[in-house]
Amino acid sequence: MTINEKLLENFFSNNLTEAELQEFDNQYATDKDFKKEVDFLKNVRVVSETEDHELFKNQLANYETEISPKKASLNAKWLKPMAALAAILIVALSVTFLANKDTKDHLFSTYFEPSKNVSAPIVRAEIDGQLAGKAFIAYSEADYKHAIPIFQKAFKETENPELLFYEGNALLAQDNAQEAIEVFKTHLSYSDALTNRTHWYLALAYLKANQLDEAKQELKTFINSEETFKKTEAKSLLKKLN
Repeated sequence: MTINEKLLENFFSNNLTEAELQEFDNQYATDKDFKKEVDFLKNVRVVSETEDHELFKNQLANYETEISPKKASLNAKWLKPMAALAAILIVALSVTFLANKDTKDHLFSTYFEPSKNVSAPIVRAEIDGQLAGKAFIAYSEADYKHAIPIFQKAFKETENPELLFYEGNALLAQDNAQEAIEVFKTHLSYSDALTNRTHWYLALAYLKANQLDEAKQELKTFINSEETFKKTEAKSLLKKLN
């Protein structure tokens, strides 16, 4: 094994010593062929952590066409094993993609839909002058962007905790998972007709934020509650997350 080969092996296995790291940085800065090999292998590693093997195939094709026949011949020793590795990764990624369709985002989009308004009937003639009414109108029209600040103002005005439940739903519908988490947690400090349901939506917010342990805990709490709403879905989701 040459020095460069050892440097590459130790770099990608995170085993470089301080001296080797200095040598690696020097080679990367001064040796164009070494830099190309490193960059190529970095791309391979990145692709191994994603599901987009089509992008990788395009990157591989571009990389090969950019190298002159002379350079390709000089680098054949490295390109052959790298091409083999790339082929293995493409097959592995395809299998992984098919076997793991239930990714975080896929699961979220499958299970999440904003809650229906089960708190306040919308009668425009009666609520035109009320902030909560305006918030519910915007919410029912899926105008979540405008509903959110009105829910916030309405909660300050009325201190009705159920408004937090809908604000959290609107935030989650806008992909603001972290903000939704905080609002749902605030809602859980109250006790009302929607408190148990908040555990379901908080679990989905944690799922969206990739906080899977917290999502599982909220699902368990929700399943163990007396709430029947979405109970079957919660059990199904928890099974897929375990």
